[in-house]
Amino acid sequence: MVDVEETTTMLTRILNAAAEEFGRVGFSGAKVEAIARRAGVNKAGLYYHVGNKEKLYEAVLLRLFAQVAGTLEEAVAQGGDPGQALGALARAMAGLFARLPMLPRIMAMEMASGGAHMPAAALSEFRRIFTVTRDILARGRADGSLRPAEPVFVHLTLVGALIVYSLSEPLRRRFADAARDLGLSLDLPLSGVADFLAETMGRGLASETPSCPPCVETLVEEAGHGDA
Repeated sequence: MVDVEETTTMLTRILNAAAEEFGRVGFSGAKVEAIARRAGVNKAGLYYHVGNKEKLYEAVLLRLFAQVAGTLEEAVAQGGDPGQALGALARAMAGLFARLPMLPRIMAMEMASGGAHMPAAALSEFRRIFTVTRDILARGRADGSLRPAEPVFVHLTLVGALIVYSLSEPLRRRFADAARDLGLSLDLPLSGVADFLAETMGRGLASETPSCPPCVETLVEEAGHGDA
């Protein structure tokens, strides 16, 4: 009889190990033997539970992208107005990169390779991630709080900056002393980048024309001063 709990635990170990290995050396550099060893299983067990390297990579990406999409959707749902939701999006993505350091590495390698190893099945989850940004901007245009902006540019600006800062940590450590001589700090937390992006993009995308409720409040206030 198959022990479902034991099987689930083993599958989790395999996927965790695979994510670490793919994040370390990429799809082409990853070896099934190394993944099995990291997971504490033999190759036969790995093939039985998941399949070959392509199937393993697909499972890893589906799992990671689903986690990203779910986290971003939840954060934005609690983020308030569209401007605040953009900030929530940036901070949630930074939190994911901090907790899952293999994620920005895998994303960067896929971008550099033109998605050479990106399985078609992972695109549906990737669309969910992009849709979060698109919907925030659409909501902001609809209520007048955000000016029109190209969702692709906004998304790549947010995610790209966080990926670059995450991946630059070894380089930043190497030049930390030289940077201090210039009065610069290269060891600021990733959350600081998210805060900067949230503030900068929030201001940059804010509509010059206030939305209806503030307009009404201003008119009422001005009318009151006129009566006085």
